[in-house]
Amino acid sequence: MRVPVYAGLPAEMLAPCVVQDVQLVTTGDIVVSRNRYVEAFQKCAAKVDAIRKHDAEARVAPAK
Repeated sequence: MRVPVYAGLPAEMLAPCVVQDVQLVTTGDIVVSRNRYVEAFQKCAAKVDAIRKHDAEARVAPAK
């Protein structure tokens, strides 16, 4: 019987997803704000994908 082994996640995968927004004064600020949110969403989605990959690899790795 294979005993599950906990494989900890790298710290960078566990950092919160945050967005540093700008004060909305002009129409251009709205564009900048949206672009920041899109970029932050993509980075966060990549982290989730990395966590899923890490989990999948840990599940098939041979027990030590």
